[in-house]
Amino acid sequence: GVVLMPLIQPAVPARASERRVVVGQDGRAPLDRADAARYAATGEIRCGGVRGIGQVTGNGDVVTSAAHVFYDEFGRSRALSGACVFVVDGPAGREEVPLAPDARLCGSTSPYGTAGRHDWAVARLAHPIAGIRAYEIGLRVKAGDAITVVALEGGRKTAESCRVREVVADENGGREIRTDCTGFDGMSGAAYLTPGRDPKLIGVHVGFRSSDPDHPAMFSDHHYTFGTAIGTVFRRALAAAEGKAGTAQ
Repeated sequence: GVVLMPLIQPAVPARASERRVVVGQDGRAPLDRADAARYAATGEIRCGGVRGIGQVTGNGDVVTSAAHVFYDEFGRSRALSGACVFVVDGPAGREEVPLAPDARLCGSTSPYGTAGRHDWAVARLAHPIAGIRAYEIGLRVKAGDAITVVALEGGRKTAESCRVREVVADENGGREIRTDCTGFDGMSGAAYLTPGRDPKLIGVHVGFRSSDPDHPAMFSDHHYTFGTAIGTVFRRALAAAEGKAGTAQ
């Protein structure tokens, strides 16, 4: 059967190997120095002993990610096991900014027991990060769209150009994005970005489904990575966080 395994794991040293799920071929490569400013908004979230990816979005004090970066398989806040911080390379060097616990909105606080399209999160930083250009929200995503995924592996940023292969909608308007992007432990919450000089966020990475995740295979109903599209509720949560009016729900 198809196995759902969200890509999150306990924090590990940079030198440790990470599990990778390859759809087609692994296209990840170190981020070119010339692109560092373009993707400066991408950073790492550390929360209660696990790590995922987040990105400054909209305002300079708001980050987006996946809900399971903040809530475990029992629906408990990971912050109960340790403070949640956002780590990013700013103009002044590496910064570690606490996430404000009073302004976190998620598609679900029990993300392991709900559909992947609800596995998104918006959180407010304790203070804005100066000198980093936040990602703006993009337009509606569709099958065939080229996307770029920027993440951190072993302490360095990598990028991959890949494609949306399917967009699966439900009756309530939620949309799951299925891709041929490479997935790996710790990538949860990474933005699906439009390509080009002005990348915009159209979704966030959640995990993978595969009957044989240890071996590379072509995209199919039994082997793909997936995320959730930026929908109406996600946009409202982002607006609430930007207005500093949100609380966890």
